[in-house]
Amino acid sequence: MSALTSLVDALSPVSSPVIRCQDLGKKFSRTTLQGLLYGLSDGLQRLLRIAPRQRLRQHEFWALRAVSFELRPGECLGVIGPNGAGKSTLLKLINGELRPDAGSLERSGRVTSLIRLGQGLQPLLTGRENIYAKCLEFGFSKLETDRLMQQIVTFSGLEKSLDLPVKVYSDGMYARLEFSIATASPVDVLLIDEVLAVGDVAFQMRCLKRLDALKREGTAILFVSHSEMNVRHIADRCLLLEDGEALAVGETELLYRKYYEATGFLDRALAPMGLIPKMPADLSEGVGLMRLSLISEEPSYRLAKTGSPLILRLDLESLYPTRSATLRLQFFSVSGLLLGSLECPLMMAPGAHAWRLTLPFLGLSAGRYRVGGGIVVEGQWCSYQSTLLEILVKEDQPGEGQGLIRLEAALEPLSPS
Repeated sequence: MSALTSLVDALSPVSSPVIRCQDLGKKFSRTTLQGLLYGLSDGLQRLLRIAPRQRLRQHEFWALRAVSFELRPGECLGVIGPNGAGKSTLLKLINGELRPDAGSLERSGRVTSLIRLGQGLQPLLTGRENIYAKCLEFGFSKLETDRLMQQIVTFSGLEKSLDLPVKVYSDGMYARLEFSIATASPVDVLLIDEVLAVGDVAFQMRCLKRLDALKREGTAILFVSHSEMNVRHIADRCLLLEDGEALAVGETELLYRKYYEATGFLDRALAPMGLIPKMPADLSEGVGLMRLSLISEEPSYRLAKTGSPLILRLDLESLYPTRSATLRLQFFSVSGLLLGSLECPLMMAPGAHAWRLTLPFLGLSAGRYRVGGGIVVEGQWCSYQSTLLEILVKEDQPGEGQGLIRLEAALEPLSPS
């Protein structure tokens, strides 16, 4: 960091970055032998103060290249992208486990990492003994650890297993103990890589609340996850990685849209076809109450089944008489892709009404979907709600490569021509 940059940061009312990456890059060799030879060559070049070569050698590839971003106290940067995009490599570089091959990386403050499940936990020690060992590693005295002990144990929910060796713990118990210890007290930088993936939903929600609290206390978080729900909850902005390249850094909603475009799930060509329409803001003109619910034999009130009828209940309060209205419902994927819609004519007198709406065949494949819609009069929305209902669709025997929509057809034999 130059003296001028330090002076600007010191005078700026905005807190200085705790992590600053500029054109950061890391390359690997495809074979172990070549990796050893290249490592010896690079080490010799460093001893001789020869600048490292930037061009790839025969068996090398860039796992990460030209990544630039800044992370400030109290901010969370979500790192998203497909498998092999370089997300874990980035965290290992910031954690000091790997040495950059290109660009610069500046860190300040203490870095705590949750990158690999079970790292740092001693399998032969009990959960309690591991808490003392990890807190000592983090710089806490025994008195401070005693003060944090009950908080750690309560948050992890491992009261009954605390005095068992952690080698008998499940992956979920490992993650709960690690997360509870690492987040018991605010740190400068917290690195998280898919550790929450092995926890149940209830524990994940507790973890997200704990991360929110750490952010408020000034902890900077770098969060890697394939869970869109978790990233959207905790990340202030996102970094999109694809094949080791940083495609964009910015607002979470926009970055997820770019992610879907980059992976082929969502194509720009769909927009002119009306599959990604610009929907109106929620509005209500002449409709006081509109509620959509699922009528289902399943235990969960939001659970539906592919290929089975979907039965909905529509409750609606009309403020004025309507003779030529249309009910329009739209089914969206979690990414905002409009998958299909339905329309039914309505005639309403003022007052409360209830209808049973039946779709004979639910063609959505397994996943989570959002139902929006409202009332259309003379081609214009008079009421609209972007989220009337969220449903979970299950499938007994998912087909391979079936896509978002399941189609039903009949095959009949014909005489040869």
